Amino acid sequence: MVSKVRFLITKNPLTIDKGATIKQAVDIMSSNNVGSLAIMEDGKLKGIVTERDVIKAISKGISTSETVEKIGTLGNLITVNEDDSVFIAAEKMGKYNIRHLIVLGNDGNFIGIISIRDIIREKQVLNALSQTTEEEWTGSD
Repeated sequence: MVSKVRFLITKNPLTIDKGATIKQAVDIMSSNNVGSLAIMEDGKLKGIVTERDVIKAISKGISTSETVEKIGTLGNLITVNEDDSVFIAAEKMGKYNIRHLIVLGNDGNFIGIISIRDIIREKQVLNALSQTTEEEWTGSD
């Protein structure tokens, strides 16, 4: 049985309103031990801001009093459907070099965010990894 993305969503999605500050985003992420927030406007998904976005912003000297949309990704979001397999989610994360994916329900509405951490905790993924030899991992014979 292939695991579906919907089963990886373990928390209610955490969001932040467009116009909120980077500092507010950091406070929410820190207090909830998460690495991303969905950026919302009038109840609709507009983007995502991640811990990587915050680190890059700080390294560029961007003030934490700036708004999240200045550093987050707006539009053209990389998403998965709740019925997609965990493999598809992992493949997208690898292809786009990202750690968080927006999950959309079958109706196209935002229902959550999954992280690479969620994927590596998934039982079938761990079982597959445990059955892989070191030679298969490294490509050596």
